Amino acid sequence: MRRMGGMLLLAGRAVDDRRSPPPRRGATIAAVAGPGDDDPGTEPAGTKRLGPLSAGGEPRWLNLATIQGTLLVAAGASIVASPTRTDLWSIALAVLLLSWAVLDALRQVLARRVGPLRLAQAAVLGVAGIVLLLPLELDITLVLGVALVLRGSFDAVRAVRLGPGRRSDGIQAAVLELLLGAMALILPETVALGVRAVVGTAAMLGGLVLVGAGLRADTDEEVAAIDAESASRVTRQWLRRQRIPTEREAELCDALYFEQPGRAAKLMSFWVMMVLATAIASFAIIQDSTAVVIGAMLVAPLMTPIMGAAAATVNGWLGRFAGSMALSAAAVAVAVVVAWLIAAWLPSVGDLATNAQIASRVEPSLLDLCIAVAAGAAGAYATVDPRVSSSLSGVAVAVALVPPLAVVGITVQAGSWDDAGGAFLLFGTNFVSILLAGALVFALTGFARVPGTPEQQGHARRVLRSALITAVLIAVPLSLTSEEIWTSATEQGEVEQVVGDWLGESDLRSTVRLDDEDVVVVLEGIGEVPDTAALDRQVGAVLDRPYVLDVRLVPAEQIYQGGGPGGSG
Repeated sequence: MRRMGGMLLLAGRAVDDRRSPPPRRGATIAAVAGPGDDDPGTEPAGTKRLGPLSAGGEPRWLNLATIQGTLLVAAGASIVASPTRTDLWSIALAVLLLSWAVLDALRQVLARRVGPLRLAQAAVLGVAGIVLLLPLELDITLVLGVALVLRGSFDAVRAVRLGPGRRSDGIQAAVLELLLGAMALILPETVALGVRAVVGTAAMLGGLVLVGAGLRADTDEEVAAIDAESASRVTRQWLRRQRIPTEREAELCDALYFEQPGRAAKLMSFWVMMVLATAIASFAIIQDSTAVVIGAMLVAPLMTPIMGAAAATVNGWLGRFAGSMALSAAAVAVAVVVAWLIAAWLPSVGDLATNAQIASRVEPSLLDLCIAVAAGAAGAYATVDPRVSSSLSGVAVAVALVPPLAVVGITVQAGSWDDAGGAFLLFGTNFVSILLAGALVFALTGFARVPGTPEQQGHARRVLRSALITAVLIAVPLSLTSEEIWTSATEQGEVEQVVGDWLGESDLRSTVRLDDEDVVVVLEGIGEVPDTAALDRQVGAVLDRPYVLDVRLVPAEQIYQGGGPGGSG
């Protein structure tokens, strides 16, 4: 194929050396088919008509892939940032469930594997979609939770009937659906927030992939091929082409896995830095020093085996995955023991209740989960791309791994088991989030065998399902803590607004503090205190729980010290 001034000419034909003007957008890009083709009224055999976005000319980046990707990114951003529009969410979820049910039933018919349990699973989704479309004013998460629980129950029954090779996959799928359904019924607000975040983020990621595929097209043929394919096919082809070079893959494997050559030296360096990082973190936590804790984060090597496990997951390296997980488990045990020994060796570790470093790590919330996901994605990207590898130290600071383990050892030595459990929950949150985010980023950046062999795909599914089940189990206590924090913050803001309206134009300044049962309002200044009975009624209107209103006045005197010519002041 030879390119002459913007015309694509098929090889194997005589080509005129005269330059032809580039075709206009929307024009026909044709092959020279031999004598008689000069007739402008006829089109030669093999003529390929391209759409107005695909014909030659500039800019080539303006193609269907970039347009679809941009729209997806915008839609995903609007979903994440949208307020609680239950009507739109109900319609969107209903369409999704109905489409899923129809495609599931159609797939069974085409594969000739129609069974009562499979049809029941499809029917559950279809009925849920129809219910959401009816004007019944049912809660979305309630319908979704019931549908997931029923579908998970059918999956569990099917899993028992499967052979030994497929039974574990079926059980994992059933457990995941049952957990998600139960969580939707128990924590509807958290699930609604999570669904919105997942759907919006997935739309934005898919849109970015399409935009990247469209921007890569630098010839008319590539643009025409992109415009002729569906968005899903363009995404799959883009993922297949993302494979990193073999040399870079070897470098990454050498950095992530403790293998020959030099396996003993690598392990020695890992354990030395792990023990030292734990010691630094333990001393810093006992001293309540934020700066020194950051230093411990920077030298901690625990991120390496976790990233190795994520890379092994998407590549189907079962041996490397097992080795990385075993090393991570051993490092966790060593860190807790070292911190316990340091706390036992010191004469006193101080008051744990007033230690800010401990208090900040014993009550994790969903915000910690979000931070860990973002930091894990950043760490995986910095691992693959050598241009940003220097940012790994910042990732280590963002998602703390060793300090929570040090808190576990210190609090266990002090006998504070609740605090130890909270700190270990924070570590587990960070671990699972890094694993899931790292696996996703490795797949998107080419450090994964896509689509891989059936064995690799099966291994990846089992690991990712196990990680998702663990993440759901972790999200339950995190959600409970988050709801307590959000409820307290909401009540604080509402009561402060009520007190401000109650004071009106008064010169008194107010400070509001909410305890478990008390609402304490401290007034400072000089002026008349409004009717407290009215304040009590207004506070009762915004608080849906028993409380005791305590209004305190702290008088303040205004002291004038004057002076001037001849004045004594």
